[in-house]
Amino acid sequence: MQIQEKAHRILQHPVCDNCLGRQFAQLLSGLTNSERGGLLRTLVAMSVDREHYDGDIDINNFHSFRFHKLESKSKLEKKKCVICEDTFENLDRLVDKVAKAGKKYEFSTFLVGTKLSFELISREENLWERVGIDYCEPLKAELNRELGKLVEKKTKAKYHSRPDINFLVNIPEGSVDIQINPIFIYGEYQKLVRGIPQTRWPSKKYKTSIEEIMAVPFMKATLGASHKLHGLGREDIDARCLGWRPFVLEILSPRKRELNLKALAKKVGKGIRIRNLKLSNIEEVRRIKEERADKTYRAIVICENVSRKDLDKLKTLVGEIKQKTPERVVHRRADKFRHRKLKSLKTKYISGKKFSIEVKCEAGLYVKELVSGDNGRTTPSVSSILQQSCICKELDVTAIHNAKMKK
Repeated sequence: MQIQEKAHRILQHPVCDNCLGRQFAQLLSGLTNSERGGLLRTLVAMSVDREHYDGDIDINNFHSFRFHKLESKSKLEKKKCVICEDTFENLDRLVDKVAKAGKKYEFSTFLVGTKLSFELISREENLWERVGIDYCEPLKAELNRELGKLVEKKTKAKYHSRPDINFLVNIPEGSVDIQINPIFIYGEYQKLVRGIPQTRWPSKKYKTSIEEIMAVPFMKATLGASHKLHGLGREDIDARCLGWRPFVLEILSPRKRELNLKALAKKVGKGIRIRNLKLSNIEEVRRIKEERADKTYRAIVICENVSRKDLDKLKTLVGEIKQKTPERVVHRRADKFRHRKLKSLKTKYISGKKFSIEVKCEAGLYVKELVSGDNGRTTPSVSSILQQSCICKELDVTAIHNAKMKK
């Protein structure tokens, strides 16, 4: 079907310039659908033989809809578009509702989408069945684009594929729903005290957590609804983290997004220090969760009796360690064997019943059980080599070797 013939068939019914032009959206580049429709309407009107089409086509449909608001009542009255029901003429009203819905939130980027009625979609599909879809663009695509342009102008924010806020405009209801996207803040933390879990504990055993301590100034600054902490691994509750552990703090439904990260870092409560803050994204959360970083630990070990010479035997621990899920965590984790590498080990004699070890190991190695042996569930162990009961009295993470995260 030729373009002119196709336009003739479309104009057998009242159709606005947008809906006419949209059927030829892949032609005449550089024009809006409205401009494209206006040109096609003029072309068809100029080519119509009134006698030939008399009785077949309402010639009034060929005249430009765009000027129906002229004051002269003698002008032809515009009939409502049979496709969109003049939705494009009401976009300014919808944009006002979008701006009002987003007024209480800070945002510099946005996305806008539309929800169409079944009837509206059906009318467009019926048109496609009559004239084909060779050059067309869907109504929804044009509405999203045109609304985006108007919202940009109204709010001064930028249309973006990864926005601060999403607007969903319900066309038949004339309503607007919003979704506030979270703020992601990358950083690195130190935990300088013992007895604090990384995230909120399900019971009331622990009054606070690293997450809650860290989130306080950020929640005040953003007026967020809630928060989540995503860490590169986690230390035991009774262990300190003296190395810098990467994390992403996620603030959900923030009302404010302009943040002074350096100032906020200084407001984090005692016992927790953070550094290297920057705005981040969900991809960095995924990288952190997938990262398997080597770690260095320092443990204070209590035993029955040990000499400096005995400690030399522990060098044989370097290599592969076989561990079954520790008894202390098997109630919440799969009971299975793990093979982890112990990459280096240093010892320091303190007294006949106390010494320290510093180990660098692969992610996932349980250091407390490396010391105790966990009733034979970890082999070899400090206890098995020294042939006596050994207990990890204190444990510190002294370094996190996250080479991938530094790239």
